[in-house]
Amino acid sequence: MSPRPASAKASKPRVGLRYRLARAFIGRVARPTLGKPPAAGAADTAFYVLEKRSLSDLLVLDLMCEELELPSPLGTLTVGAGAEKRRFGFLDRTLPWYRPADDARRVSRRLKRLLEGAAGPVPGAEHPTANNSGGDGVPSAPLLIPVLVQWGRAPHREGSIWQLLLSEDWSVTSRLRRLLNLLFNRRDIVVTFGHPTALRPATGDAVAMLHRQLRDLRLEVVGPDFSHRRTLALEVATSTPVREALAAALADQAAAGGIKPGTRAHRRLVEKLQRRVRRHVDSIVSNMTYSTIMVLERLLRWFWNKIYNGVELRGVEALQQIPEGHQLIYVPSHRSHVDYLLLSYLLFKHGRVIPHIVAGDNLNLPVVGGILRRGGAFFMRRSFRDDPLYGAVFSEYLHLMYRRGHSVEFFPEGGRSRTGRLLPARLGLLKMTLDHHRRGLPRPVTLVPVYFGYEKLIEGKAYLDQLRGEKKKRESLGDVFRNLRLTRQNFGRVMVNIGRPIHLDTWVAAHRHEPIDERPEALGRTVMTAINSAAVLNPVNLIALVILATTRLAIERELLAEQIELYVQLLKQEPREHQFVLPQESGEQAIVEAAELGMLRLESADAGSIASCDPQQAVLLTWYRNNVAHCLSVAALIAALMFRRRRPLRRGALLRMVRTLHPFIADELSFQPARGSYERWLSRLLTAGLLEQDAGSQQLRAPAQGSSAWYQLKLLAQVVMQSLERMFIVIALLKQQQDSGIDRDTLKARSQTVARQLSRLYGLNAPEFFDGALFNQFIDALIDLGQVTRTADGRLVARETISDVIRNAWSVIDADMLQAVLRACGTMRAEERQEAA
Repeated sequence: MSPRPASAKASKPRVGLRYRLARAFIGRVARPTLGKPPAAGAADTAFYVLEKRSLSDLLVLDLMCEELELPSPLGTLTVGAGAEKRRFGFLDRTLPWYRPADDARRVSRRLKRLLEGAAGPVPGAEHPTANNSGGDGVPSAPLLIPVLVQWGRAPHREGSIWQLLLSEDWSVTSRLRRLLNLLFNRRDIVVTFGHPTALRPATGDAVAMLHRQLRDLRLEVVGPDFSHRRTLALEVATSTPVREALAAALADQAAAGGIKPGTRAHRRLVEKLQRRVRRHVDSIVSNMTYSTIMVLERLLRWFWNKIYNGVELRGVEALQQIPEGHQLIYVPSHRSHVDYLLLSYLLFKHGRVIPHIVAGDNLNLPVVGGILRRGGAFFMRRSFRDDPLYGAVFSEYLHLMYRRGHSVEFFPEGGRSRTGRLLPARLGLLKMTLDHHRRGLPRPVTLVPVYFGYEKLIEGKAYLDQLRGEKKKRESLGDVFRNLRLTRQNFGRVMVNIGRPIHLDTWVAAHRHEPIDERPEALGRTVMTAINSAAVLNPVNLIALVILATTRLAIERELLAEQIELYVQLLKQEPREHQFVLPQESGEQAIVEAAELGMLRLESADAGSIASCDPQQAVLLTWYRNNVAHCLSVAALIAALMFRRRRPLRRGALLRMVRTLHPFIADELSFQPARGSYERWLSRLLTAGLLEQDAGSQQLRAPAQGSSAWYQLKLLAQVVMQSLERMFIVIALLKQQQDSGIDRDTLKARSQTVARQLSRLYGLNAPEFFDGALFNQFIDALIDLGQVTRTADGRLVARETISDVIRNAWSVIDADMLQAVLRACGTMRAEERQEAA
């Protein structure tokens, strides 16, 4: 917020003793928070419009304006040749009992005089700038700024009188309720400023516009007026899509059982299916209650303070720039079970409405499931392809959430990532969202990508066990009590970053030429790229990038600090390409922080201090490395292509190789670099001294082997080396079968076998190296990018252009590993021929 001009704070307004006493009392007791700041440049001509005549609202607004260094609402506003005594007005003032409710005189006299006295609209003032006077020195027309003051936030009407007294919803708020809120919910008062709008002459139009703006602001802070759970359930169960699905299921089952309409068996079947619909609805529908939210808010605040050194939300500006009245759908990465708790907590803390969260039915545990429902969760089966009736019920409930304007949150990955990479998007909820958008929604839809950055993961031990091959354990009620022991541990800091919003109308218009059935996958790629574009790099991530690149999981402490600072400096050079959050610590501070978290071991030696980790810890560090490997993927690929080269390489040839290989890495890492990134990254590496260019030529070379710059280039190359080795395994197998092709499942199984053998031979501390999902993803990328074709019987055949990738591999992959891959592939080919003979 820019400071207000000197003219705005020249003199304090004169007020009466009653106002001063009330302001002093509320200033001492209340702790209002800012939900949404006013637009910059509207200070001098601001006229605040409050919803209802309320002294307490005015006092809170006055306090917030003082904190933000904005003109006081009791200050003087100059309009043309005259002057208004105050800068505030009410849309709804109290009328005598004999006045009709729709009387236009409900608008306060001051606001009405201001509207009636307006000379006319100011061109271009819908988007005000800092200039607030005309060229002839005449003050500009006032800018109306709607202001919403919320005393407690309730997403729906509560059940008890006490809850009604202590929460605020869409109904009128009484003085008694305000007083109780001031005493009991003094930290839950939110002040939200709307978008400034130029004063217009037509009073009726201006009043209607201000009412709409305040309604949209209330929607952002409180959420829609939420009906009773039974009402919602009935609306879903009796909707047209659900009735149609019920009729289809009835017809199918009656035909399969030979049941004729009108018979007793047919009536029993109808009742059975109707009961199934009611059970489906009951298992899905949320039951959000404000009292539960307040209890959870206090409990979570205690819990976060116990286990974390800090919890922070970044990128709030991106939310504030979304126009009022948009339907928000949060699409976060899924790292931990605390993701949804963290996001809801931080949004509530910043004055935003809590989203309804799509949760897996594995969390619908006794007691816990009920609490999560009252906190806004609604549950979904992992799969319901075999139950169209359930699918219709869930889809209709989601459509009801969107239609009513509730913000919704779902994890596009479907489940938590055990490898640290973003998983490919599951398309079910994205497809439903596109279907509902095409069906028609009353508000524009905006997808909000969210990235979770953890320094130490609560589920770290469980992930470590699963990476070693153990099966995932099903959640149970006992986990809740076992996890209470976490309060004795330190999990560092958590940073949640909001990425660039995706406006669905704009996205659909840009993809209008794509077939409808291909759009969910395209939207999934857009969402995952947007999430990774908002990555948070913390000390543990950066240390994992370096320590796992060393031969024996050990490095001199000084070199580790230098490499960390190198990565941060490289990423700082082009901030426009991304919304990455970079650490503020020095390399040495990052080392100390990681060691305190138990993620790094520091040893003293005669020649200096050594930083290392044991093989068991190294497996877990791959998770943290994979969180952020995409951030340096272009630089790492350039380093991989250069650090083993003995001869110079022309700049154009290097860029062609990068353009050939990087799309496969980008697909694996769910990241699409900005246009021109390859050239810019190459220039950065030259500037940093990690590459050298002959004077007056385009010839590039790596620094002299053994130099510190060469060692830094080698460490950087290791960030993507395992991805390149996996790629080479698949391509080598395809090349050997180029004459006859190879079945996809066979290709995947053989690739895993070779990778597992190499992992054993070379001691790779990454069980994910032979993960079948990664090989599947790479095979899909080969097909999508046209490097592999399918024969009539479905076998995969590599194109001739894949030979270029084989040739490039000789200068990238370690010679011993390269030969090991070729030997393993040759052995498999010989065994196949022997079996055929």
